Amino acid sequence: MKLAEVWNQNLNGATVRPLTHADDDMIYAFQAAHPDYFAHFQDHPVTRQEAIQDVTDIPLNALPEQKAYLGIFQDEQLVVLVDLIIDYPLPSLVWLGMWMPAKTLTTAKSAAYYRSLVGVLHEAGAVQLQLSVFMGDRQMKRFWEDLQLTAVQTTSVVKGDRTANITIYQDKFSR
Repeated sequence: MKLAEVWNQNLNGATVRPLTHADDDMIYAFQAAHPDYFAHFQDHPVTRQEAIQDVTDIPLNALPEQKAYLGIFQDEQLVVLVDLIIDYPLPSLVWLGMWMPAKTLTTAKSAAYYRSLVGVLHEAGAVQLQLSVFMGDRQMKRFWEDLQLTAVQTTSVVKGDRTANITIYQDKFSR
């Protein structure tokens, strides 16, 4: 599935396209503008290398073709960075590794983009989306809960010598 192409057909006032290493400067600048996000699990601002490795990073047991690293653009400006792994960790499931809205994007608009994505994924046969939220990230916790995602598990993740507590949320798509 060409996710960006299909998603574009379901979006109004914005476009989606895959992000590649040709977009490294933009990806780094966008992520660097979100220091609070990175403070949840590392003791330093995001580096250029950390930001751009997201373009191709995949979790254990995933294949590169399962990854969709996308940008939502309004008037040529990146407004949401989206990192998805399709059919992960099981077939028909989608892992949302990152949903990073621009600080200028309204919550309502971000939610509308998310609902549009869910519609596209559901039409493609996905039955559920999962994501994680860092325990201290009250803004994203509220965002996902307002969208009716359900907390299903609390766990810890280790990155280097740091441990972060996360809550895993799921969105079961209704048939």
